[in-house]
Parts: sequence; structure tokens; C-alpha cells
Amino acid sequence: MVIGIAGMVGSGKSTLTRALAARFGLQHALESVDDENPWLEPFYDGGLDAMRTHALRLQLHFLATRFESMRRIRGAGGSWILDRTWYEDAEVFARGHFDDGLLSSAEWALYRRLYVELLHSPAARPPKLLVYLHAPLDTIVPRIRRRGRAKEADTPDAYWASLHARYERWIAGFHACPVLRMDVRDYDLVSDPMAIEPIADRVRARVEPVLPQADLFPIGHANLVAEPG
Repeated sequence: MVIGIAGMVGSGKSTLTRALAARFGLQHALESVDDENPWLEPFYDGGLDAMRTHALRLQLHFLATRFESMRRIRGAGGSWILDRTWYEDAEVFARGHFDDGLLSSAEWALYRRLYVELLHSPAARPPKLLVYLHAPLDTIVPRIRRRGRAKEADTPDAYWASLHARYERWIAGFHACPVLRMDVRDYDLVSDPMAIEPIADRVRARVEPVLPQADLFPIGHANLVAEPG
């Protein structure tokens, strides 16, 4: 059983992933900065021409590492909570590069062809539940600024606005599995860890009707790292 946590940068996916994993005794896979991606630096540091040159390579690397992580997770067995899903890699980030003119029509068609084929793999079975974290942009951007990550500090607000809009368009058309929408303004797990209880109740209500009780409480714990998109 897999539960996916999806949402805009700064929405608190990692925090909720950890809290729900601890609450239910599930294994969890946290997203990490992909320091081994050889295309990140040339993509971001070489200007617009370099972004067009490296966009497909960057996104193919993300796609390959995401599905490698999912293959390992499925192979390990048990129940998992994932910080970000493979759907977002393609439908939010790679599509955004195409929309922004960084991927040509031919490159986007090639990427989509590979992505659709990968969706038929056992690793890409839909989650039992997707928890989607959302809030207005004027809530999300200050949260991004407060966490002070170097690569985000110089990112213009226009980028966050575009990303926010793409996330909302994506989730509006997402039907691969049931979706539980959570407004991040309704809780604060950092200052009030017990706020996980009503969230856990909502997740339990959506998952238990289709799964045996024991599946929520597997024996043993493990952590794998999923690569970002």
C-alpha cells in the first residue's frame, strides 16, 4: 500500500510525510536534493540557451531516478508514504518546461511517450490515496522564503505563481486514485505536533474502507530516498 503526499513547493510535504509515517507506523520515502544529477548545474547556471539544451536531459534523469526509487520501494514491500509522486515529475515540472518553451514539441512528445510506457510498469501502480496539500499563493511564498534555501532565495515570485497554477491545473484533472485535499492553513505540525491527529483521522477514513486494518500497521520500519522532479 502506498499513500502519496503531493503539493506545491513549501506546502509542507516532508513534514506531513514524517508525521503520518510515525503516526501509522509506515515506512516513508522522503524527497531529497538530487546532488548526483549532472544536469542541474548546467541547466540553472548557463542562461536560457543552456536551459533549452539541458531541459530534456534534466527531466529524463529525474524520471529515471523516480522510477528506480519506486521499483525499490515496491520490491521492499510493506506500506509506504511518499513525499511527492511520479505524476508531478511529468505533469507539473516537465510539462512546465514544455509550456515555457524549454522543451521542443518533439522532445516533449518523446518524454511523454516514455512516461506513458513507464506508467504501465508494476512500480507505477496508483497510490491507494493521494493527499494533496494546497493554499493560496500568498500563503505559500512566505513559507518558501522563511525556510531560506539557497536555490530558492533568488527565484522570482513569477516562477512560484506559474508553478502554483500548474499544480492546481494538474490536480483538477487527476483521477488515477482518490484524492484527499488538505488546506495547509488549517494546521501547524511544527508548533503543534498533536495536530496530526485530525489529519490522521481523515486519512484513516479514506484508506481503511478499501484495506484490511493490519495493512496500516506493518511490522518493521525502513526509509528510502525518492529523487525530486
